[in-house]
Amino acid sequence: MDFELEMAFFVGGSNKLGEPIKMENAEDHIFGFVIMNDWSARDIQKWEYVPLGPFLAKNLGTTISPWVVTTLALEPFKTDNFPQDPKPLPYLRHTDKFNFDINLQVDLTPKGGNVSTTVSRSNYKYLYWTPKQQLVHHTITGCNVNPGDLMGSGTISGE
Repeated sequence: MDFELEMAFFVGGSNKLGEPIKMENAEDHIFGFVIMNDWSARDIQKWEYVPLGPFLAKNLGTTISPWVVTTLALEPFKTDNFPQDPKPLPYLRHTDKFNFDINLQVDLTPKGGNVSTTVSRSNYKYLYWTPKQQLVHHTITGCNVNPGDLMGSGTISGE
């Protein structure tokens, strides 16, 4: 088993099936954020990755932090969006800040041990796509979302 450090957001609004969420309304549909761990079985992943990509190695568990931090509470941590090159398609473009300066760190303590070792450090602001872009893209073909749906950021690279 291995961890994959992610963040995730809870959808706080809904859209009708067949009606994409527009960028100018996306923030109204994002309720709050959690830290997320996308558990991975690397032994299975290695076997199935070619030609399928991640599949059964990723279907065994996801955990989230016990607290949901609302988008409003994160307002003081808003920062410039990650520079995107090439530019996203027009329906995914926005110039307002909707990225967050959140330091992230993973420390592991071996079973029976009493000393932790830092194995990963990163920051949420390094993600290429903003949560608004993720939500808008998810619904562009008419997929509906509902309050409580959880959208993971994908693994956040770090040191």
